[in-house]
Order: sequence, then structure tokens, then C-alpha cells
Amino acid sequence: MAAKLYLDENITPLVAQQLRRRGFDVSSAVEVGMLGKSDEEHLEYASHNSRILLTFDTGFIPLATKWTLEGRHHCGVE
Repeated sequence: MAAKLYLDENITPLVAQQLRRRGFDVSSAVEVGMLGKSDEEHLEYASHNSRILLTFDTGFIPLATKWTLEGRHHCGVE
């Protein structure tokens, strides 16, 4: 099964469009109404929808680590 991606608001929705043209299952924060949400909310959205969170925001690294230490599941942060 191919990876499902979720692009946070730091990545333009144009990237989502280009990835879709190449066959990826991808959604973006803009497309799903997640603009202005916290990092935690973005990771929760991605996790709930079984998507890997794609971001340029290094702030997600400690958050993903925290989730792992708490035993919370996410599909990954790239």
C-alpha cells in the first residue's frame, strides 16, 4: 500500500497537486481547513487519518518524540 501524506500549512497546496498527478494519496492543511491550527492538532489530524505528516517545521520532531514516549501512535513526520 502506498503511503498517504498530509502536508501542513508550511507546504504550498501546489505540492499536493503535483504529488497527486504522480499518483500519491495526499491532502493539505489548506484543502482540509486546518490553517492556523497548532502543531499538535496537525499531528492529531494526520494520525487520525492514517497519514504521514510532511512539513518543513522542525518543531514537529520533539512533538513526535513526545507522542512516542507517551505511547501515542502517529504514522510518521517527514
